[in-house]
Amino acid sequence: MIHRLRLMTFLLFAAIFIAGCTDSSQESEKTEENTKNTEDTTEKNSEEKQMNLIGNVSLSKSSGRIGDEVTITLDSLKPNQPLKVVWVDMIGSYQIEDNYSFIGTAFKPVEKVVAEGTADGDGKWEGTFSIPDGFGDDHDILIYQEDEVAAKANFFVETVFTMSPTSGPPGTEVTVKGEGLSWKMFGSLWHVNWDNKYTGMITAITTNGKAEAVFRAVGKKGLHSITVESGAMGFPYLSRSSSAINYIDTHYFTFEITSDEPVTTASYVEEAPEPAGGGIKMPEPQNKDGVTVTLDRSEGTVGEKVVLTASGLPKNEKVTFDWHTMVGTRVTAEGYGPEVFDLGEATTDDNGNLVYEFAIPDDLGGLPHLIDVKVGDEVYGQTYLRILPSIVSISPSSGPVGTEFVITIKGSGWTEFDNALAVLYNNSYIGYICGFNSQGMINLKLKATGEPGYQFIDIYPSIYKGQQIQPTYYLRPMLTYRDDHPGTGIPAIRAMFKITE
Repeated sequence: MIHRLRLMTFLLFAAIFIAGCTDSSQESEKTEENTKNTEDTTEKNSEEKQMNLIGNVSLSKSSGRIGDEVTITLDSLKPNQPLKVVWVDMIGSYQIEDNYSFIGTAFKPVEKVVAEGTADGDGKWEGTFSIPDGFGDDHDILIYQEDEVAAKANFFVETVFTMSPTSGPPGTEVTVKGEGLSWKMFGSLWHVNWDNKYTGMITAITTNGKAEAVFRAVGKKGLHSITVESGAMGFPYLSRSSSAINYIDTHYFTFEITSDEPVTTASYVEEAPEPAGGGIKMPEPQNKDGVTVTLDRSEGTVGEKVVLTASGLPKNEKVTFDWHTMVGTRVTAEGYGPEVFDLGEATTDDNGNLVYEFAIPDDLGGLPHLIDVKVGDEVYGQTYLRILPSIVSISPSSGPVGTEFVITIKGSGWTEFDNALAVLYNNSYIGYICGFNSQGMINLKLKATGEPGYQFIDIYPSIYKGQQIQPTYYLRPMLTYRDDHPGTGIPAIRAMFKITE
């Protein structure tokens, strides 16, 4: 059993603790600061550009889809001078503070040269360009001559969704792909309904306006309806015809379930995806000169064996290992804070080397845990190990309607971007779970409902809370979690329960 050492000195976790204790007035100020409309920033940046709008622009079309070819005709430019046709797009990112607090999303302009040429003696030029990959909605087209904007136009990029496959047995992974999602509020957040049940949300913040949402086909043989609808408030906005935002369409698809037998009856955790934008950057481990500390794996599940190898330590000395974590809860007055546990000890050989095997502690997932390698009270080296979620049991795994069953999960996270996991029952979002207070362990109690056969329980990453007000991302299943979930890269959990006759 791991024993507490009551050490709370590691600077990283102290910084996180301070961030978590920010008072409400400070948080309110940050909220207002970080939810300013990015469109205002863009307009300001445009105004700051050096412009000398002498030219005229004519486009063969004013709207279209990514990849469409557009003919552009220019006149009244500086004669016989080179020109560049520049497409103004955005780069999106998730903003996280102190590796713990979710601030929101941010976008900054980026310019892409889509065509070049030289104006003729009358200041005219004609050419073509293809709409580049990127975000949808309105885009500026800037015509540069001699590093000045000589002409300007606007183009609207449509949002397009496709779905594949369109048929298969229960459990088939269905992918809804989107391109040209907007970076602006109303067209940036989309939602999936399966047979009029809310399934989850689609984002493309860090993926350049492209989205790949995945979910499993559920239900009986026959046709099933999938709706993709926008909704900045966090759920689908259904009265589209009465909306003042009249350029957003609803997208409809149909999936045919071809069998009553599922693709698989197994329960499992997917492979962990890469986090959006490269994810959290932990502080570099601090090693004394000549000391190296490595693990044979950088992540794993509770109970799995890990081998730590170290060299350059004092010879024939006892070495102890400290495991850094967080303990507590954010919803009571007791709060939470960093603590350090004893991970065991070993002895170096005549060359100052050691090999130490240990089981991954029964602890929180999410952020990697720091491991200190110590001789006496002095830290000689450090490394990190991340705990991934795992299914411990589903008990019972079958029974009649009304059976209470429990899905036990270990390795859940604790930060604002990985604390909450969203639960779907047969593609219907029913609520969320978290395991901070119980050091990463969750007992999800459910009652079996539905027709005889297999019921699908899908558990997705979500964002627990943050400072951004709109769009509302919080406590929603993130169906684009494989490419566009902030923080640490959290896998989906796939569980099954069989209702018997």
